[in-house]
Amino acid sequence: MALRKSFIIGLSGTTNSGKTTLASRLCKILPRASSICQDHYFYEPNDPRVGRDEDGNQVWEELQAIDMDQMMKDVNAWIQTHQNSTEHTFLVIEGFLIFNHRSLASLFDKKFFIKIDRETCAERRSKRTYNPPDYPGYFESKVWPMYLKNLKDIQYQTDIEYLEETNDLDKMLEYLHKNIMEL
Repeated sequence: MALRKSFIIGLSGTTNSGKTTLASRLCKILPRASSICQDHYFYEPNDPRVGRDEDGNQVWEELQAIDMDQMMKDVNAWIQTHQNSTEHTFLVIEGFLIFNHRSLASLFDKKFFIKIDRETCAERRSKRTYNPPDYPGYFESKVWPMYLKNLKDIQYQTDIEYLEETNDLDKMLEYLHKNIMEL
């Protein structure tokens, strides 16, 4: 019986915790690696599938705002293409809600969740541009409270390794790489 050669890595965490940067860097050092970014699956602004709060503002911090059906199709297409690989291949999936989607969460061979504190998160988020832009108070009323709710919703998954983000991305990358190569 042939040993499995294709692996799916999940990299999740607080918004602005460095997921995209780490995923990109991992793909450069893992053999035959590619990535899928959950951010690419957000519905367009004003799409009726995106939930709204009591004031009528769209809420982007929940799975309802993301085309998870299309994301799953793309992940399954990668699996189909690589399931009989004779060489090690890796798919790094990154996103802030990837472990909250049960079907997707069940596919990961390794799960990492990067945490940053509220102040760092707020500071980093204030320097980014979003479409649509964050309205005044969005971080306080939606981003952070929904992060805490979404984090609580995945606590039952005992196979997630929680990492505290540091400013040393090289060390975190080295740790992730070493851990992944033990598969």
